[in-house]
Parts: sequence; structure tokens; C-alpha cells
Amino acid sequence: CSSHPCLHGGTCEYQGGEFSCKCPAGRGGTVCEKVVKYFIPSFGGQSYLAFQTMSAYHTVRIAMEFRPSDMNGILLYNGQNGKKDFISLALVNGRVELRFNTGSGTGTLVSKVQVNQGRWHQLVVTRNRRSAVLSVENEPHVEGESPRGTDGLNLDTNLFIGGVPPELKDVAREQTAVATGLVGCIRLLDVNNRVLNLQENGGDSLYGSGVGECGNNPCQPNPCKNGATCEVKEAEMFHCKCSRGFWGPTCADVHDPCEPNRCHPSSQCQALPEGGYKCECPMGREGRHCEKVAERSGVYMPLFSGDSYVELKGLQRYGHDLRQKVSMTVVLMANDSNGLIFYNGQKSDGKGDFISLSLHDGILEFRYDLGKGPATIRSREPIRLNVWNTINLERNRKGEIMVNKKDPVRGEAPNLHVDLNLKESLFVGGAPDYSRLARAAALTEGFKGTIQKIILMGTPVLREDNVLRSSNVATFQEHPCAQEPCHNGGQCNPQLDTYECVCLSGFSGGHCQSTIYEKSAGETEAIAFDGRTFIEYHNAVTKSEKALLVNKFELSIRTEATQGLVLWSGKGVERSDYIALAIVDGHVQMTYDLGSKPVVLRSSVRVDSNRWIRIKASRALRDGSLQVGNEAPVTGSSPLAATQLDTDGALWLGGLEELAVARRLPKAYSTGFVGCIKDVVVDGVELHLVEDALNSPQILQCPAA
Repeated sequence: CSSHPCLHGGTCEYQGGEFSCKCPAGRGGTVCEKVVKYFIPSFGGQSYLAFQTMSAYHTVRIAMEFRPSDMNGILLYNGQNGKKDFISLALVNGRVELRFNTGSGTGTLVSKVQVNQGRWHQLVVTRNRRSAVLSVENEPHVEGESPRGTDGLNLDTNLFIGGVPPELKDVAREQTAVATGLVGCIRLLDVNNRVLNLQENGGDSLYGSGVGECGNNPCQPNPCKNGATCEVKEAEMFHCKCSRGFWGPTCADVHDPCEPNRCHPSSQCQALPEGGYKCECPMGREGRHCEKVAERSGVYMPLFSGDSYVELKGLQRYGHDLRQKVSMTVVLMANDSNGLIFYNGQKSDGKGDFISLSLHDGILEFRYDLGKGPATIRSREPIRLNVWNTINLERNRKGEIMVNKKDPVRGEAPNLHVDLNLKESLFVGGAPDYSRLARAAALTEGFKGTIQKIILMGTPVLREDNVLRSSNVATFQEHPCAQEPCHNGGQCNPQLDTYECVCLSGFSGGHCQSTIYEKSAGETEAIAFDGRTFIEYHNAVTKSEKALLVNKFELSIRTEATQGLVLWSGKGVERSDYIALAIVDGHVQMTYDLGSKPVVLRSSVRVDSNRWIRIKASRALRDGSLQVGNEAPVTGSSPLAATQLDTDGALWLGGLEELAVARRLPKAYSTGFVGCIKDVVVDGVELHLVEDALNSPQILQCPAA
């Protein structure tokens, strides 16, 4: 087991000199390599499926249809962590036994008829406070009650059918007097007159283990090679007993394919179920044996193969308080309909809080658990494969997912905890060991495709300098940024299938190809502003645009002022959209509001030194960026909602005569700018400060510094 042979979240068990794998629901085979689709789930004695906690405080009705192959085993269990309350249904020597405890002792009801192996049976339970009725196969029903005292059933574990997970085995055995799960099938589960979907990926089950399709025999036809014997394990798992001289999960190899080890010393060799081996390459290596040094392009855009992953610093390590609120943007291109996109947990054993995003049959699943049960929020429709998709995620106690700016889907965690506590690494595209992730995240396989961006509260997270480890990750070479199109040290910033260049100070243009030079005194167009000079322009230089998805401003300023509005575009009415640049306490501040809530980006560079300094401010949909001088860009993102800036088509420099919106902004925004402005570029087009002006204030030339 030390080589982690079990795939897709399988758990390795070593006994009698041989290992076997316990597979999560939806997986089977000798090392969990096979996809298992089940419509009627079968259970093998160590199996289970998990659902949301049932609502059963005063009353509950449960109906089940099951087919046993063994006369003992747990059918259903829901308990209370660390306390007495529980309700269970189990087979005990061929009879159905209902047990429940509302806090004052266990009540037990036993059916009068014995069930038959290999036949379908129906049971119905109704409970009202301490009283319960059990009926099997429409037999004369059995009535009973629990001891006097409390009568409310407090449940907070998941509802389990077919058995329970390992950490609940001891307490379930003590409460039910049954040591194993059901060996057999369950085709109906109705709780409080709601029929739960038991199918694989049916939408109701949260996770599970050792579940297959009822009636399937994984040893037919025999998957084992070279005369090996196939042993059926629970559900659709099997174990091959190899004949002498053969080796591997299916006995396909005549020797250990990893001996001698042909993989580069930095990589790990893994034997494959079908025979042969593969080398798992670390970051920076590629090739069949990881013998090649991977070529690096200018931008980090990892390409995942389904058995690769990147481990990054955890989301909690980027300076944001994530306990109450998380806002994320993910840009990706999926080549397959399933896989882990990202996962971050609280503990390395899968217990505790987590947050995850994954694909299941093309549907995006955003899950998070605040400690009292997971919220699962699914996109309305499958995402398109092989094209770029933008996914916005928001989490308070309620959460939402929005795909490609379409209507968001909302959901919430089942209980009242609100704090999300994360401590572990962020796994992207896959994980080294799925069995160590939270079971409620239901993650068993890696992502196939490219992830372009992961942005947390405006902070880019998917950066090479945040990577701790990676395996089998290539670089996506088909994006324009891979050709390094930006000149003069400019950075390529991917925008779906296109890009923008973020230029170093002193350069401008679409590819940073132009040098910004100081004009001589005779041709300078630096305008002086005295706090009462307000100049109006078209917001697109030569024309007005009423609704903008993107804004890009570049300008140079020189000032000694500590307050003042430099630039404004919006509607001059209260409670309307706007974007603004102002000096606040000697620092440049960019603010924009698309209709939901203002975003404020504040530079750390002081600008009140009476020296020229370059400002670059941009907004693409909800995401904003501000760069002053040579500092790293400050980024942020507005809440999920609108993505366009609705304006009256005007752009103002120096301030505004009437600023109704200033009442909800800092004082600096209602103060006119005092200083000089030059070299203004709007959306890549140079603004001629005198010729392009729409109004006719007295324009003052800026004195030479």
C-alpha cells in the first residue's frame, strides 16, 4: 500500500501479503480504475451511500424496498454526533429491526415475518415522537415506543443506507447490535414522502463506498490475465490471485514493471491495471520517463491530463478573511465532462470544513461544508467542452454559482454554521490521494483540460510562484500568450481566448511597443487643473458608449495635493454606475460600482510629491486592476451581479461640477483635482486633451517642473 496503488479515492487495505482497494461510489475494478454506473445500487457488507440528514424531529415516515443476500446487515442509519439520538433499520437473523432513541433510551421493534434471500421486500416505518409502527410486506404491523422522557429526535450525521463509513462503525454497532452492512440491493428509499434518487450521479446521494449495480458480477467475464483467479469483492470490485511468475493488479506483467525503474529519479513509477507502467512527472519535467525539461512560456497556464494535479498555497494564505465570505472566479477549458477543478480542506484526513468545485457529467458542482453538512450547488446546464468558460462563485452561508455571466444558481448549507475554516493546501486539477479529501466533496478523478485563472477576492492564485508541488502537468501552448506577444518586458494577461498586455512604466500600446517619451516644452500637452477646471470628453475618445464591459485608462499626473477627483465616468445621479480615479490621503484610489456595491482599489504608492507618475487603471467585467508607477497591480472584484458599466457617455477629468453621488463617497471625490495631467490613453487610444474636449473651460498649460 505504500505506493498508493488505489486510484480515484480508493482506500488500500493490506492483508495476508496482498493488497485490495475499497472504491468510492461510482468506481470499481481491482484498483478502482473502472467507472461504475449503477441504477439500483448493490452493497457488499462494507458499503454505504450517504444522503442529507433526514428531517425527523417529531415525526418521520420511511419506506424502503430491498433484496438481501445475507440475513444480517444495516439497511439505514442516521445518528447524532457524540450523543445518544439515532434511528436505524437493520436485518437481524432475517427479521427487520427498527431501533430509535430520542434521548431517554432505545425503543426496538422487530418484524413478525422473516425475509427471504434473493427476493425483493418492502418495509414502511412511521414514527410520532416516542411511538413507532413497522410493517414489512404488508404484514400485520408491529407497534412500539421508546422509554419515557424526551421525545424529539436530534439527528446531525448524514443519512446512510446499506451500511456506515468506518468512523461510525463502532457507535453504529453499539446502537444497532449489527456489525456489518447489507449484502444485497436497495431500489427504493422514500423519506417523508420524497423518493430519493439512488442512481450514480442521481443528484441526491452525497458520496459512498463499495457500491455497484445490482446483479452485476465483476468477475464475468474474467478480467484477470494469465490464468489468474478472480475473487469478487463487495459491489463491483474484484481481486486477482496471480499464478506463479505473474504480477500486477490484473496479473498482466511477468515481473514488476517498475523494476528496474526507468523513470527519472525526480518522478514516481506506477504499475498500470492493464499492464505496464507510467511515470508521474514533477513540475518542470515531461516525456514518457520524465526525461525532458519542460519548456516554459511567459504565462502559467496548466494543462491537466486527468491523472495530474497542482498543489498551491491554501486559499487562507492570501491575506483575505474567508470565514464569512468567499468570492472566486475560475476560467477554464474542459476537454472532458468529469473531474476535480479545485479543492481546499481544513484537515489532511478529509475531516472538517472544505470548499470545492468539480465537474460531474458536464454539470459544475460547487460544494462547501462549514462543519455541519455540505451545501451542493449545481449549474443549470452542462458547460460547453473545448471552449473557455468563466465561473463565478460566491459563498456566505448561502452560496451561488454563475457560469458565463448567465443567471446564478443559489443554495445553502443545511445548518446554521457560518464560518469556513481552511488550513490545508489548495489542490487544482486533481489530487495525489483522493481518499484524503472530504468524502462529501465526492471527488474521485482529475480534470482534463486547461485552467487559465483562479482569482480569490481579486487576488490571482493560479501563479507559478504559489505552486508547492505538481505532477504530470503540461503547459497549454495554444493560447496567444504562449507566443509571448508583449514587448519591452510587458506581461501577457489572458482574457479567455485573447489577451491584453500589461506594460512596464514608460511603454504603452497594445503590445507595449510604444515608448512614452517626455515631450519638449514647445509641444507639451500637459494640462494644469486648479480645482475648478473640469473638462468633458467622449468616454470612447471619438464617440460615446452607454454600456461598457471593459474600461482601460492610462495617464500621468503631477501633484502636491492629497485629495482630489482625477477622472470620472458614469451617470451624474445618485445610486448609478460609475468608475472613478481620485487621490485620497496622497494615494491613488480607483472606485467602480456596476450597480451592486462599490469596489475600492487603493495604491500603496504616494503621489503627492510633485513628480510625474504613471497610472494604469482597468476593469474587465467585474474585475478591476490599478497600477501606480512600478508597483505590482492592485486587483479586486465586484460582487456577483452586473458586469457592464452604464454611463451617460461622458468622461470627466479634473472633477465634476455637480456630483450627486459624492454623498456616498469619500470627501476627496467632491474635491477638484489640483495638479497636472498628460499622456492620457483611453482603451488604447490617445486622448488629445485640448482638441478632444467637448466643453470650453479656460485650459491652463502646466508649468515646467
